[in-house]
Amino acid sequence: MAHYRFNRHQLFSPENTTEVMNIIRTVEDIAIDNDSYMDGAYGELTNMLYGMFDGYLYDNVLTTAAGIAKLPIEVCKRIEAIVDMIVLHILAQGQSETVVY
Repeated sequence: MAHYRFNRHQLFSPENTTEVMNIIRTVEDIAIDNDSYMDGAYGELTNMLYGMFDGYLYDNVLTTAAGIAKLPIEVCKRIEAIVDMIVLHILAQGQSETVVY
């Protein structure tokens, strides 16, 4: 599992931060409903999503999301929108690091 670095403070608006947090909550709720809280792919996906707050984009976040049968396509599309934004930023600006305070 490879990852790419980006400066979250430079890229994310407050709305982007809220969206990632809302996606995490949605994934966790679905996992709880399926008695899989933090197990297997659900735990792996939430970890990758939390990684975005530290400026990490994992290269398999979309395939992990798509591999969860009970995850609605709408959630995958929301993840894809965030990933696309990050990838475009990395392509334009190069990799960078998020300063953690």
